Formats: sequence, structure tokens, C-alpha cells
Amino acid sequence: MSDTTTVAAEPSEQPAALTPVSPLRRALVWAATFAVVAVGTLGLAASDLAPAPANGGRAARFVPADGSAMMWTASDGTRSIHENARDTGPAMLLELPANAAYGIFSDTPEHALRSIDLWRETTAFLDDPESSAVTSLYVLDDAGLSLLTATGGTVGFAYSPALVMLPADARPGVTWEGEGDAMPAGLLHYTTRGELTDAGDGCLVSTTDTRYLDPDSGAELLAVDEQATWCPGRGIVRDVGVVGGEEISYDIVELPETGGLGRTDIATTPARYDWTDADRWRPRDLEFVITDPGFGESPQGTPFDGLAATTSDGALVAAVGGRLASYTVEGGRATRGWLASPGGDLITLSAVGDVTLVTTATRRLVAYDERGARLWSTTFPDVVLAAPAVAPDDDIVAVSVDGTLRRIDLVTGETVWSTALRTDVDSTPAVGSGLAVVVDRGGAVIARSLADGTSQWSTDLVGAERAVAGEGVIAVQGVNADVWVLDPADGSTRWDADRRGLGRSIAIADGVVVALGDAGTAAWDVDDGRELWTSPADTQLLVGDGRLVLVTATSVEVRDPDGELVREVELGEAFIGVTRVVLPTPHGIRILNSNTTGTEVRG
Repeated sequence: MSDTTTVAAEPSEQPAALTPVSPLRRALVWAATFAVVAVGTLGLAASDLAPAPANGGRAARFVPADGSAMMWTASDGTRSIHENARDTGPAMLLELPANAAYGIFSDTPEHALRSIDLWRETTAFLDDPESSAVTSLYVLDDAGLSLLTATGGTVGFAYSPALVMLPADARPGVTWEGEGDAMPAGLLHYTTRGELTDAGDGCLVSTTDTRYLDPDSGAELLAVDEQATWCPGRGIVRDVGVVGGEEISYDIVELPETGGLGRTDIATTPARYDWTDADRWRPRDLEFVITDPGFGESPQGTPFDGLAATTSDGALVAAVGGRLASYTVEGGRATRGWLASPGGDLITLSAVGDVTLVTTATRRLVAYDERGARLWSTTFPDVVLAAPAVAPDDDIVAVSVDGTLRRIDLVTGETVWSTALRTDVDSTPAVGSGLAVVVDRGGAVIARSLADGTSQWSTDLVGAERAVAGEGVIAVQGVNADVWVLDPADGSTRWDADRRGLGRSIAIADGVVVALGDAGTAAWDVDDGRELWTSPADTQLLVGDGRLVLVTATSVEVRDPDGELVREVELGEAFIGVTRVVLPTPHGIRILNSNTTGTEVRG
């Protein structure tokens, strides 16, 4: 039970306004060490999510929407991006460091965990490269809106009971007070009191006085006075205060949808895959860990969602619990870095250079830089079901299912051109020979000018499903694995080939067209269509510099474009119910399993 009490104050009882700052957003000048505690309950499945009624009382209306983002600018000019995620159930608790989550799982009944209502705010610092991303996790319950944990900073916090930010009866004149532990094992104590006043337009000013105390002596270690303006659906829109005697203030605005944060130095060149040492490749187990400055190290507890990408520097970005997590891979360890919340269910995940791209069920295409800071977000008329294609001049080309085709600046998110094809499309555009080529669900192959989106030609191929461009041709694969190679000048067929089974992937590399389907893989000469070689590989096709990787359910083949087998690596079968994602890396491949295990295959 919370130690916080809430009462409605008479107007004459309202205290004078204070000028404070949220304790969670700033690091305390205080440190403590404590032993790592095993958290067995982290095995609670994220599938236990259950819908629940709205929690938090009147405070719930002030929580930002899932996937929204704000720009905070401090009084010293430094900037940070605050991104918001909403969820019901324990998934976001499972993403915490074990030490931060331990008390929550210990103190909360299982039935309550399954319907717990959470809001997560992730903070990416733009002007201080030494500052790691900070994550604040809030709960909406009978007490209102309360802070559970703050992780990622030099010092971590885990509040018990949770620190009330807005009481359930959030309206002018309401006051509250509370106390509890601010760190696990009672290493730090807190007391808090607050009052709400009217800020106009449905907004409230929360004036709070929070003290951090030595639990043994009662000595005050830090005083945090804050005056935060909360507005419905937006969260905090103005924050001023005093932390340890230092005055701080923040101006807060919605993050612009385009502009790219003014970045001019981000890597946008697609990754190169140097697999020249593939004859020495061997598998190594990959362990996924969470390392937090305040809470130590713990294994990852949340399964992967089946979407992942590799940036040009070899970093891994994966979908976890409907959100994004980055990992730095060194040896056999993948250490989690930044977190991001695009909002809604994730549909595709890809990377171009150091830019991570994700499409969502909210009809958005969202880009992040190497720090996990949101670069831009653009909305389509319908969902984008396939990853964007790389285009010249640091651009990409994306198409939504309703046929809206756009060329977009990769760094800024600005639209170069947009055209409506007025047909259903669910495959990645092919970009090459000055064209953007799409295949619609009816088998029509449609070519538009890459320069301005104007119509160039269209041809119908029965069963056509996807296309790629390269070496002066357009190659198309059908749903039944048939292959057509087209002249980019007019869309006429140069040659075609019949295949059995269902088509899954097609590529053009080093003079050959390679097509993979559920009945195996075949390669043809790009110029005359002569079949050069075949392989039983039937799962996935990856293309590197002068090498091809063909994936089966149990192994990986590395071949030269002429079909010579360079290396075969046994992976073994995946466990029942476990899905695999195979990704290219600059010097090998990476296998990501949904059960939070993985394999690095390299020399």
C-alpha cells in the first residue's frame, strides 16, 4: 500500500510557488553500491498481457500518447529528446535491469502485473555525447501517476512505493505527501509533498518538494524543488526548479516531424559486407545482456519480436516488446544501448548507414540516428509493409500499401517527391537505372522516374511479386518462383525462367541473378539467362561484396557468384516455437533467435 496521502486543499491553504526540477531527469550527486539480486520472476512471459480498464484516475489524461516525442531545451542551451511509450502488462518491466525490477515483481501480485498500466519516457541527449540515454518508467494506478524507476544514469532509482507525480484526483487545489525508499534494499530514503494549481487550458502546475535522505542518520543528501506544467495528452510542457541549490529550467516543444535535428555528419552510406575470409567462418554463441551504471549487469528478459537490422558500424537494432533496442556486439556479448519507442506495432525494421528506419501500424516511417535520437517521422496514407529502398544522393524510396510512392531525404525526412499509383503494393521498390520500380499485388510492374516520380512504363506479369534492380536490368520474381529479367528502358522481357515452389527472395550480384524459393535456389547469367548453378538453400538470401550467403533451416552456405561453395556452417535446428532472423554484418552474419539467444558467424 502506498504511503502517499492526497487531500483537497482550501484556496487559502495553497503554498507559495516553488521553482524545482524532476529528480529523475537529473543525476544526484550521491552514489551507492549494492549486490546484484537475482530476479527469478523476470521469466514471467510477456504473452501474459491482458487488457485492463483505464487506471490513474484524472492523472491519466496528462500522459503523452504512445510514440510521441518532445524536444527539451535546458537553460544552458543543451537539448534532449524525450520519447514516450505506453503499454499494459509486464513487458516494459521485463526490459528493466534486474535490480531495478526486483522490488516491483516482489511486491506486486501476479494478477496485478498482468494488467499493470505503464508509461515509459526515454531521453536521448543531443549535445553531450558522454551522457548515456536515461529511461524513466511510470505506473498509472489508484495513487495516480507515479514514478517507478529511473535507469541509465550514473545513479539509478527504484521507488517503493512509487513516487507520485500527479495524484489520481488531479485538479487544482489538491495536495499530497508521501515517503518511501528511492533505492533497492533501503539504501536511500525519500520524502515528497506537492500541490496542484490551475495553469489554464486544462493544464495543471505541479509544485513539489522532494528530499533524499540517508536512511540511517536521516541527514538530507539532496533537495529537489520542481514546478512542472502538465497538459492533457502532452505530459510536461514547462519545467523549472532548483536541484541542490542550482536553478534549472526547460523549454519543451513537440519534436518537429522533419529536419533531422540539423545533423550533417551522420553516416548514410549503406553498409559494405566484406566476406573475403568466409572460408574461416565458424559459429560463436552470442549472449544478450543489460548493463546499467546504477543497477549493474543482468541478462535480457524480454524475447525478440522477429525484426532486426545491422547498422554500418556493426551495431544491432532489434524489436523488443513492440519497441526498439540497440546492442553493441563485442566477442560473444551483445550489450544493450539505447531504447526507442516509435509507437504502435512495428512492421519493418531496416538500416541505411547509421540511420535506423522503422515502419509502424500507425502509418508512420520513423528514423533514428546512432544515439537512438529520433531524426524524423513522416506519415503515409496507409501502412508501409516493406522496408524502404536505398536511392542516390542520401535518399530512400518507400511505398505504402495504397500505392503512395515517395522519395525521401534520409537525413531530414523531407519529401523529394510523392506520387499516387492508386494500386496495392506490399513489396520494397527496386531502385536503379534512373527508375523506382514497384510490383503491385496484381502482378503489374510499374516504373517511375527516380528524378521526379513521373510515369515511365508499366507491364503485367502474371504472379509477379517483387523486383530488384542492378547491372542495367530489372529482375522480377513471382509468387510461384518464376523469374523475369526486364529492360529498364521500356519494361520489355529480355529473358525469363520457370521455377517450382514459392518465391522468397531475388538479388542481382556480380553478373548473376539469384532467386531463392521454398524449393531451393538458382542462379542465371544476367545477360542471356543461362542457368549457372543451383542450391537446396530455401530460407534466406544475403548479398555481400563478391559473396552470397544462402540460409537453410539448419545451416549457412557461402558461395561465390559462380556457384563455388566457399564454406558451409551448421547452425542446428531452432527450438520449437523459436523464430530466427539472419542478418549480414560487415565481417560475417548474425543470427538472432526470438528466445534472446543468438549466434555470430565470422572468421
